[in-house]
Amino acid sequence: MAEAKTDALIAYCGLDCSRCFGYTKTISEASKGLRRTMRAEKIKQVWPSIPFLGDYDSFKKTLDALAGLRCGGCREGGGPPWCKIRTCCLKRGYESCAQCDEFESCEKLTFLEPGHKDEHLKILRKLRKAKA
Repeated sequence: MAEAKTDALIAYCGLDCSRCFGYTKTISEASKGLRRTMRAEKIKQVWPSIPFLGDYDSFKKTLDALAGLRCGGCREGGGPPWCKIRTCCLKRGYESCAQCDEFESCEKLTFLEPGHKDEHLKILRKLRKAKA
């Protein structure tokens, strides 16, 4: 039973959901805390008098978006709906990219920086080997 839960925390892209800020909710909770503090301190009233802060409404919109960065794991129904990797794996019936014969050269991994992409590919190779 524990193995099923562990497998569910491996995202379609192969990354470990339990290490992601969306799953741990660290950014979300910090943003919510900042919103509460700002309300308690009535920052909206003094915001215009602090010249370097910029537009309050834009900041508030961004803070609200950060507060919403929560995910239960993409294989558990969470994850970003715009993720091309998730869409591809669902379409092909894969548990992760590691099942695809083309993951080494997949253009969907281009969102990763070169150093991160190498690490990501190592993870996918390890997953592929483990499932073989």
